[in-house]
Amino acid sequence: MLNRIKIIQRLINETRAKNYLEIGVNNGKCFLRIKARRKFAVDPAFKIPTGRKLKYFLKNPWNVNNTYFEKTSDDFFRQESQTLANARPHIVFVDGLHTYEQSLRDVLNSLAVIDEGGIVLMHDCNPITPAAAFRADSIDDAKRKLDDYKGVWNGDVWKAIVHMRSLHPDLEVFVLDCDHGVGVVRRGTPTDRLNFRESDIRQLTYEELERNRKRFLNLKSPEYFEEFVKHVSEKS
Repeated sequence: MLNRIKIIQRLINETRAKNYLEIGVNNGKCFLRIKARRKFAVDPAFKIPTGRKLKYFLKNPWNVNNTYFEKTSDDFFRQESQTLANARPHIVFVDGLHTYEQSLRDVLNSLAVIDEGGIVLMHDCNPITPAAAFRADSIDDAKRKLDDYKGVWNGDVWKAIVHMRSLHPDLEVFVLDCDHGVGVVRRGTPTDRLNFRESDIRQLTYEELERNRKRFLNLKSPEYFEEFVKHVSEKS
């Protein structure tokens, strides 16, 4: 079954990417599995068990080249410009704070430093319940405020997709319908655009997403990923 780890790794392999950046690493479940020559991890509070680090170092010795930045993504982009200039990431995975504003900022900051032809991936773009899409300041905040919390919080990241598809005509944006919705963003001419103002996007509700899911997210089936990979491979 297609998931974020398979998508990230396939794109790294197909584009022969040397540098990988992950924002919102948390316990390293995704980050440590990814194989790339250099990997950069950003999180304000890493929760990676020592045993997991050792396990995946033995399985993937390239993890010796990992660099960890324990700071917010905003601070990372502001303070580590030289690091990013010396080793521009080609694939970026954004899985930080699940809010419209922060996820959008993380993607746009990533696009500003990414290698030519690079791709930004986003997690949690397709919430399937109102509780999963609940707007909160953090997962702990969501747990406190939701009576029907079921262990999944995607937040309103989906609005960042609507924003870019409405207000950034230089970006190709779509969401793969798998693993809570994996967004794909890169420089290019979009095939289809939305026409929302930022003030409109802020007012959108989950009910409106539910009625217009495919159109809002430019939602693609997992099978479409093979077509995208083929196109990317031809350009590499």
